[in-house]
This record gives sequence, structure tokens and C-alpha cells, in this order.
Amino acid sequence: MTRYDRRLVLCFALFGACSKTSSDEAPPPATAPAWVEADTKKPLEPQLAEQADIATKAGHRPIAYLHAAWCEPCRAIDATRKTDEKMKAAFAPTHIISIDIDSANPAELAKLGLTSGAIPVFYRLDGAGHTKGEAIDGGAWGENIPDNMAPPLAAFFAK
Repeated sequence: MTRYDRRLVLCFALFGACSKTSSDEAPPPATAPAWVEADTKKPLEPQLAEQADIATKAGHRPIAYLHAAWCEPCRAIDATRKTDEKMKAAFAPTHIISIDIDSANPAELAKLGLTSGAIPVFYRLDGAGHTKGEAIDGGAWGENIPDNMAPPLAAFFAK
């Protein structure tokens, strides 16, 4: 190949790369689901609103999650949500706003409609961060193993 031939090949390669139309470009990769811990020392309502907006713009479902460090099902979720394929798939469409009930103000949680007799509990939120009145708690799956937890969580998150 002569020097001229190499230059010609380079010119065609550069021209081809530069002349792609936007329809030739791959769509941007989907963002990964988020898991954000709310700061319970600050008002929760604006945090829920902000995170719900972020979730909606990213194409994820905003979910409030009430948990505690002493809660066995909560620990099982935390231990498997990033490592177990079924759990990763269940949480894929979500943007979780995690709230520690031991540090949150119970009156504020009640005002926001985030009260439950059991934890863990997940609440479906609208795009403004308000509860839709739909929730799922640890009573939905029995033993705290991914084979039991993932199917009901996936069904709830898919709605």
C-alpha cells in the first residue's frame, strides 16, 4: 500500500465516522437504579419530592423504603439487592429513597402517609414524592431469601 493509498483510506475512515447521522448512533445506556438514604435530620417531604423527580426523569419508579438496622428482613434485602440476580432484576425499575425509622420523626412519617405496623415496607410514590397509598411489606414473602423476596417485590415494582 502506497502512502497515497493509506491517506485515502484514512480520509474515507474519517469521513465515514464524521458523517453518521443521529439515527446511526446507539441510544444512551439506561441509568442504573438508585438507592438513596434520606437524611432524617432534614425535612423528608422535599427530599422525597427531589428524589421522585430524579427517578421520573431517569425512567425509574420512585419508591420510599422504611427500614431499621435491627430488622432481619431489611438486612436480608441489603445483603442481596446488589449480588443476587433475582433481587437485582426486581429492583431494576426502581429509585429507592431509604428511610431509617429509628432516626425519622414518626409524626413526619405519619403526615407523609408513610406508616406501617411492619418493616421493611416499600411505598409507591408519584412523580412529586407523594405516596400513592400502595405498599408492600415483609409479610408478602415469608422466609427472607431471594427466591421468596424477589417475585413479590418485582411484581409490586412493575406496576
